[in-house]
This record gives sequence, structure tokens and C-alpha cells, in this order.
Amino acid sequence: MTNKTKILFVNDEMEMGGVARVLNTLMANLDTDKFDISCLVLHKTGMLLSEIPSHVNVIEGTPFFNTIDRPLIDILNRMDIKALFSKLRLLFYMKTGLIKKRILIERKKIINETYDVELAAKEGFCTVFTAYGDSKKKINWVLTDYKQNNYSKNHMSLVIEALQKIDMNIADSEDVLQSFKEVFGITRGITIHNLMDIEKVKQGMQIGYEDAIVQPGLNVIAVARFHPQKSLERLLYAYKNAVDKGIEHNLYLIGGGETEPLLRQIVKDNNLNRVFFLGYKQNPYAYIAKCDLFVLSSLYEGFATIINESLIAGTPVLTTRVGGVSDQIVEDYQGWIVENTLEALKAGYLTALSKPDKLNDMKQTLKSYEYPNDKILKQFEEVFK
Repeated sequence: MTNKTKILFVNDEMEMGGVARVLNTLMANLDTDKFDISCLVLHKTGMLLSEIPSHVNVIEGTPFFNTIDRPLIDILNRMDIKALFSKLRLLFYMKTGLIKKRILIERKKIINETYDVELAAKEGFCTVFTAYGDSKKKINWVLTDYKQNNYSKNHMSLVIEALQKIDMNIADSEDVLQSFKEVFGITRGITIHNLMDIEKVKQGMQIGYEDAIVQPGLNVIAVARFHPQKSLERLLYAYKNAVDKGIEHNLYLIGGGETEPLLRQIVKDNNLNRVFFLGYKQNPYAYIAKCDLFVLSSLYEGFATIINESLIAGTPVLTTRVGGVSDQIVEDYQGWIVENTLEALKAGYLTALSKPDKLNDMKQTLKSYEYPNDKILKQFEEVFK
């Protein structure tokens, strides 16, 4: 087929966070007979680079963007002088507004054609990069609840100005869209939920599982970056509260990150000898499927894909009330939404674990759970026309 729509996705990096995962899933599902797909990674790094679909043309940013994804405090702690200079230069350009002209210069080095559609896959700098380009349609993808965590708070005037050049904002949940509208004063926006890699989940349920890990009895699991946003310490305190009240069970934590020392210290200080750190696993789905309950303890989210992945794997979810969950947990058999406090999480955790038979019934009902990927894909393709 000729006259394909040429689409460019722009991301800053491809680390293990949710943005890179949902971006890869979207690119993998778009019809290659309709779309000629390119992906610009401004700082070409991250484990999920290897999972970019083979039909996607991957473009690398210039060295100017090599610190775009690195926090200043991290660079200072590492005493990386070269990176520090690069980061301070980037921040200077952003603070002064000179970044708008610099983006034009850098784009000429990177991009040698005009795209029908350009989508900023991560709001913030990618939004600014896309806004000052020459693609025919400019779209901003919003995957964060900005009322809870405003990543652009230090550059509000720059982002607000850039948003005036954006044709459409796509949010992954209604909560996220309303927050974004309120924070940035925009009116152009629609909600489209994230696509799920359903086959990856279902195939993953059958492979990569070590029988010795998930033990007999009641089992709870969480899969997350060990990061303050995910507030896994609250989950540990909810676990301890349940054990103190006589509910013996196992808790498995899959992931890794900066808060791991804190989490391990809490486990040690409270003698939580049935909490197991399983490390990072590229395929967590077999473990999720083996457990009775999945818990999301986050302080904020946009649309936590792991919730729907857990439902696809047949495991009910207990989640704090963060952006997107009211669109995800819509039936009683799918799980529980509790208020975003430690006390509410403790109470919800007790409620969920106090009736193991109910958890088993929920797992049985979830065998018929279907995620509406086809409908969601049509919504994306309609916007990209």
C-alpha cells in the first residue's frame, strides 16, 4: 500500500518505566500497511531499546540530549564533570527559552524528512521538542497525574507555551486528562487507554517460572520500580499489620531500585521473614498468575498497565486510588480501590486477605476477563489519520 501515514514517536530514553513499555506496545500493534513508523530516542539508552519492534526505524538523538533523562542530583553524586557541564548547559537553555532555537538546530541534524504525525511519548521536554518541529500534526501523550506530580514545575512557562503549538493531547485515563487540563489550562484533549501486550502476558504465564519460589499458602505480589512513587514501604507495613492480626501469608516483591535498602531494612527491623525479594524479572507474569492478590501501593500513577496485566494473568488487584484506577477496576471481581493513605491500605489489605475463598472465586471469574485492545487501537489509528 502506498501513501502510508508517516509517524514519529519521540521519547527521551527507553528504560524500564511504564512509558517505554506502552510505547513499544503501541508501535508493535499499529498496522504497518497504514503507518510508516519511526522512533526518535533523544538519549539512546535503556533496556527496552531491544524490545522496539523490528519494523520501527530507530533514530538516535545528538550528544546535546545525553543528559536529558539524568537528574542533576544523580550527576552531582557521581561527580561526572562532563555530564554536569552538559546538564547545566541544557538547563540554561530551558530556563532562558533559548531551547526553542536550539531544538531547531538539533532537529536538522537528526531528522531529514517531514512527518505526517509526531507524538511526544513523554510529556515535558519531549512535548517541547515536538512543539517546535515541523511535523504536520503534533500530539502530546500524557501518562502522569500532574496534580500529584508535576514534572514540569521548574519550566512551566516553557511547557505552557509549547502546548499552544500542540494539536491534540491524549491522556491514558480520564483522571489524568482532567488533572492535565487544570494544571496547564489546556482544552484540547481526549482519553485513550493504554494498549496491553496481551499475548506477552499469556505466554509469560506459561514460561520463566521457578517452582520453588511461590510457596503453598496465601500469596501476595507486587511488581514495581523500587522508587518513592511506588511507596512499597506502605505495602510492607500493611503486610506486617495483617501478620500481627494472625493472617499468615507470603509477600513477593519483584523489581529493584533506589529504595531497596530502605525496604530491606524495614523487613529486617520487623522480622518479616516471609517477605521475599525476587529481583528484577523481565517476565513477572507467571509469578503474578501463581499469587492470590496483586497490590499497587503507589502515591501517584497515570494508568498503571500492571493492573490490567495482573487481571489478564487472572489475579485480582488491591490498589490505592491513583490516576486511572477507576477506569481499570470496574467490577467487584477485579479487586479493590482504597483511599491513598497508609491506614486505608492496611484496612483494604486485611479485607482482601480475610476471605481466601473469595479471592479464589475472583481468580476463577477472571479467567474470562478480556481487555479491549481492538477498540483502543482503532481509537489511536483514528487520531493518527
